[in-house]
Amino acid sequence: MSLRVRLNLLVAALNLGFLAALTWILIDNHRNSIQEEIEAAHRVAVQMLGTAAQTSPVFGPAPVVMVGFLQSLGRVRANEISLYTADGVRRYSSPPSAYKAGRNAPEWFAVLMRPTQETTVIGLQGARIEIVPDASRAILDAWDSMTSIFLLGLAFVAVLHAALLLFLRHLLRPTEADAIRLVATTQQLAENREVTRLIQAGVEEERKRLARELHDELGQTVTAIRLIATSIARSVEGDKAAGPASGARKINEIAAGLYDSVHRIVRELRPAVLEQPDLAAALADLGREWRVRHPDIELTMTLEGDLGDLGEGLTLAVFRTVQEALTNVLKHAGASMVGLSVATRDGYLEAAIEDDGHGATEVLTRAGVGLVGMRERVAALGGRLEAGPRPDRGFRVRIVLPLPGGSE
Repeated sequence: MSLRVRLNLLVAALNLGFLAALTWILIDNHRNSIQEEIEAAHRVAVQMLGTAAQTSPVFGPAPVVMVGFLQSLGRVRANEISLYTADGVRRYSSPPSAYKAGRNAPEWFAVLMRPTQETTVIGLQGARIEIVPDASRAILDAWDSMTSIFLLGLAFVAVLHAALLLFLRHLLRPTEADAIRLVATTQQLAENREVTRLIQAGVEEERKRLARELHDELGQTVTAIRLIATSIARSVEGDKAAGPASGARKINEIAAGLYDSVHRIVRELRPAVLEQPDLAAALADLGREWRVRHPDIELTMTLEGDLGDLGEGLTLAVFRTVQEALTNVLKHAGASMVGLSVATRDGYLEAAIEDDGHGATEVLTRAGVGLVGMRERVAALGGRLEAGPRPDRGFRVRIVLPLPGGSE
């Protein structure tokens, strides 16, 4: 739902709320007004007819005198007057109202507005007069008045709504342009993420190629040098030519060191465990190598969940990020302890690398480029990376990545 539609709905809701509040106020005012009018009219009618009833015997039989009086009086507003003889025969009833004759307010409105006023009975000799409050004309007046006001208010609300919409349209025009630019920027970011992913895939492919070349070409050459040096050393061992034997042994030692260096570089370029996308095995191998090469920095590792088959892209992203974070710890943190935790839960993979080193300022300053690279690698797979100081001491890097088949 767009911002303009939301604002339109909000303005419409406010206008309708205003109209509903206005309608309720009018209903309450009219109901109170009708109640007061009916009470006053009924009280006047009762007093007038009560006085007439008391004086009627002076002029003759009370029922006959009162019928004549009522006929000359005609209709009394807001009251229905009837005269009944002692045997229940109605001798008189008020004539129908000529005011807005033939029209009545809707029944639901009449029920809503009807006042609470009871019938009054005046006793005579041989007859009785019943005075029934009749609010139908007052209710009809209220209905006509409210209908006119409601229609006028509805027209006002419609005009106000249209004016507000035009104003919002003019006001939001720059915002919509910004939204279009934002969509374009988002698309560019998506394209950049795809480019980053392709670059990283190319880098990993190049790492593979270099690892194969080093292993196949340089590794074989170093192996050949070692074999030749061993052969020379053995061939002169029986003689007294200690110089050539010593030189051959020295060549063998250098070649052995070079062989180990080549294998270390090959493992860094492309660890053998990554040939099968098993993140747990790759991280365990990384941990073993770390403990051998850096025994002075304690590494604790916690792996939870299924990390065995996450796909090559996700496995590589997590492995390279952890590898880079550990390298930053080694180079910049001055830490004595580093902890690594990786877990899968609720469709996401979470990994955290924490140390007890110098903290944020130095790490962010020196390792900024590495963090940018890690962040881009994680973002290319739809994840996020957080980096910052720990509450007590040290630095923390946390990544969250959606698992294959999970939702972002």
